[in-house]
Amino acid sequence: MGISNTNMILLLSFFVILSHIPTLFAASNQQEEGYKEQFNWKDIFTEQIKVQIKNSLDGGENITFDCKSYDDNLGTHTLSPGQSYEWKFRYNFWGDTRFFCHLRWREYSVHFDAWKKKETECSKLCVYEATNDVIIGPDRYIHWTK
Repeated sequence: MGISNTNMILLLSFFVILSHIPTLFAASNQQEEGYKEQFNWKDIFTEQIKVQIKNSLDGGENITFDCKSYDDNLGTHTLSPGQSYEWKFRYNFWGDTRFFCHLRWREYSVHFDAWKKKETECSKLCVYEATNDVIIGPDRYIHWTK
């Protein structure tokens, strides 16, 4: 008398979930500026993504930006030259998580998707570097507009 294939899959799934619980609770206690990652069961099945916005403007000027998803608003931030801001998240179970940002500098601004599953070509770290000419992203150059 053996274990059926269905029962074997359920048993293995149970042990995989149990093995991830300590890691998930440890990650849920991390605090970042204005953003707290909370434990969610979807974390077992999705990887953590980190997005970074960096000010590399010449001339010592600040940039201001805000980024949000449909679930989280990260607020408005100002970066001095050389500073960066980053946040971490896990995309949702359906894979339709999207973070979009609005950057401003002088009379210029730009809107872009900082992360969108199946469209953003970065896996675990997405860096966007603001220069005087363009925003250098992991998979494209994004031009400032007036």
